[in-house]
Amino acid sequence: MNKLILLIGLLIGFQSVDAQNGRVRERDLEGVWKMKISLDEDVFEQELDDEDNAFARLILRATGNLVEGILDEIDIELEFRDNHECRIYVSAFGEEEVEYSEWYINGRGELFIDDSDSFQMGDDEYWIFEDGVLVAYEDGRPLDDDAAVYMVKIEQ
Repeated sequence: MNKLILLIGLLIGFQSVDAQNGRVRERDLEGVWKMKISLDEDVFEQELDDEDNAFARLILRATGNLVEGILDEIDIELEFRDNHECRIYVSAFGEEEVEYSEWYINGRGELFIDDSDSFQMGDDEYWIFEDGVLVAYEDGRPLDDDAAVYMVKIEQ
């Protein structure tokens, strides 16, 4: 009996690990997911260090602050529905919009989301799990070296 309990525990543990890293399964997508974009802090700092012109440094500093301010004003939430329909809620600068798209998971467990008016991804871009969050990938690497694009599940 103890062996059976241990075996069941191990199977459950392996399934949890599989859901946390790599392959996406339909049941893992239930609920609403919030998109996050996190800029690498060194992006603007490195450009500032390389720039000799004081006016250019001022513009770069202002641009960095502007980009971070814009990202704070944009809220994108996705709800993956059973019929492979994706509800996309976009709120930006006091305006709200709801759009619908489609999603699918390929044989490698990569999540693809079709484009809508406010949500576009390249044909080769997909999502996989990394430590419990969905991370945007392209060609086997995270989407962008300077910014992390990922989705976290919203507890409701």
